[in-house]
Amino acid sequence: MGWSYPVEQLASWIGCSVPAPAARPITGVSTDTRTLEAGDVYVALKGPNFDAETFVAMAFEKGASAAICQQEHPEGPCLVVPDPLVALQRFASRHRMSHDIPVLAITGSCGKTTAKDLTTALLETRYRVVKTQGNLNNEIGCPLSLLRIDRDTTFAVIEMGANHGGEIANLCRLARPTETAVTLVAPAHLEGFGSIADVAKAKAEIVDNLDADGRFYQNMDNPWCRDMAQDFAGEIVRFGSEGDVVLRSCAFDAEGELLLDIDPIGKLRLPLPVKAHATNVLLAVAVALQHGIQDFEGPLRAACAAASRFKVYDLGGLEILDDTYNANPTSMAAALDALMERPGTGQRIAVLGDMLELGPDARQMHGELGEMVARLGVDRLYTYGAHACDIIRGAREAGLSEAESYDSHHALATALFPVTAPGDTILLKGSRGVRMEQVAGALQQLIAPDGGE
Repeated sequence: MGWSYPVEQLASWIGCSVPAPAARPITGVSTDTRTLEAGDVYVALKGPNFDAETFVAMAFEKGASAAICQQEHPEGPCLVVPDPLVALQRFASRHRMSHDIPVLAITGSCGKTTAKDLTTALLETRYRVVKTQGNLNNEIGCPLSLLRIDRDTTFAVIEMGANHGGEIANLCRLARPTETAVTLVAPAHLEGFGSIADVAKAKAEIVDNLDADGRFYQNMDNPWCRDMAQDFAGEIVRFGSEGDVVLRSCAFDAEGELLLDIDPIGKLRLPLPVKAHATNVLLAVAVALQHGIQDFEGPLRAACAAASRFKVYDLGGLEILDDTYNANPTSMAAALDALMERPGTGQRIAVLGDMLELGPDARQMHGELGEMVARLGVDRLYTYGAHACDIIRGAREAGLSEAESYDSHHALATALFPVTAPGDTILLKGSRGVRMEQVAGALQQLIAPDGGE
């Protein structure tokens, strides 16, 4: 990892006694013996379905310098603490504070991973950047990301997620960001938050915990974000349809690429399938401009395919828009817009699964989703999940007759296959828990049952 700490120093940081005998320096951190490398400190985390304490002996067999755990183990030096997760967080916090570098923290109900990746792509033209890997943005992922900072790092981009109030504040206390951003606020994880106002309050913690000499990037097109930072004394960089970085126009070309005209940098042509990603591009550009970046389109084009979880591919002549990673009302609306704006003259078919964690208003929100599908002019609607019938009800009440729900992915694909033809476009979307990508797998079997093209 490019750093080294004596075990005694780590013991002091996390508040435990120094183990005996003295061990070799710690040169990395691991929470998983399958990926542990010699010199790592092994952090024995516990969860509802696992107890890493049982793998301490294996960690030492693989060359761990020490283990952070709740009890002594004879195989090697142990840093015994009441809670290994708290110890990991203390370690990460002290490590971060030993590096005087800019740290950008990004949160939001949608788009934060894409925004992080696009921003990093631009910053990497000038800086050595450490970023959150994937979406490891929680109380475990955040400290592990911070511990990837080393002597060569000159910038860090840290993604922060939350399911309830107080989480982002805690992550900010670990990361001590010098600048922060909220992509947008939308109905998501309402079972944990209660209401969208509570979501906004939780996201605003990323501003509330920013020092007065910090910088906040504010989305002027999201009403909840516009209300943030009213009491923030530091610098505010605004982006959106007004502000410091302004989207003048946004449209798809004949090949399905997104054309953006952004003031003050000019025009960009990017392989992004959803207009909603324009917000993430604007944020990335706003950050880059503040840090002296002048090269935009090349780095962004290279990053777009990897950054967007929205995948577009051909399946037996059918164009598949695969956005099955997650879903909430805002991301559903963006995906449906993308479906209707794709080039071509074939049918537009929406295959939708449940939006999870919406709390007591879930039935209403799924009904409103069905209404939106009908209003946009989708040709056919197929649904799966506990709220599949609510989506269908909303669609039919709004005038869409070709709308049916199914009790399995295979049954849905079997009904869908005979009514499709080459040139049709199919959107697959739902929350991660309903596994809508399985519909694509079932369709593949129907199109090519022998596994051929």
